[in-house]
Amino acid sequence: MSSEFPTDPYSSAQQKWLYQDHLVLPTLEFSLKDRLRDKKVLDIGCGNGHNALSFLQWGARKVIGFDYSQEMIENCKNLHKESENLEFHHKSVTDFKFNEKFHVATAVFVLQYEDGGLFVGLIPNGVEGVVAPKNAGKVLGAEIEKRQVPFIDGGLVTANFYEGDKVKCTSTMALHSNEFYEKCFKAAGFSKFEWLAPKISEKGNEVLGEEFLNQFMNPPCDIVFRVWK
Repeated sequence: MSSEFPTDPYSSAQQKWLYQDHLVLPTLEFSLKDRLRDKKVLDIGCGNGHNALSFLQWGARKVIGFDYSQEMIENCKNLHKESENLEFHHKSVTDFKFNEKFHVATAVFVLQYEDGGLFVGLIPNGVEGVVAPKNAGKVLGAEIEKRQVPFIDGGLVTANFYEGDKVKCTSTMALHSNEFYEKCFKAAGFSKFEWLAPKISEKGNEVLGEEFLNQFMNPPCDIVFRVWK
């Protein structure tokens, strides 16, 4: 993602999105909730820390989040200063180091571990044929402006972040294939990996409707990876 990520407008707009409450959190809960009891969790690209707080609520012993945006980390510390066993640090995903091991690591739209550790992430689905509903950005709060056809592995695309009906801010990101990530997982020593479709909350199903979700989920516009060492 671009080094000039628009932290303040993104944070303001995100609070109003359906996507966070009705897709991101249900997907993380489905992938992780039963695996977090008394675990140490690393939240890579923690943003405003909302997911990290949920991990604690789902039974994690300790959660450490980091983000390359200093503003995001300041927001985290202000928003979650009363939460015990929750730490936030200003670090880059390309060169971070911690002198401890974690049972679980997460990376939600971002892209070390102890043996047997679990790594979960939510990313744009890097396959041919993904077509988001025309109003996806306005409805969910974020969208990829235009996917390249044919698909180009590592091609740059624009992510639009909405507040209401208007684009609040944008950022440039590289869209990689799922095969690219699988090669990276193997090179990093992960022995098992799987792809999962995201989960939609009951309220999300009601609000978004069958027609919208049929297009959004076939194939899924975003997808979960879950890998183990």
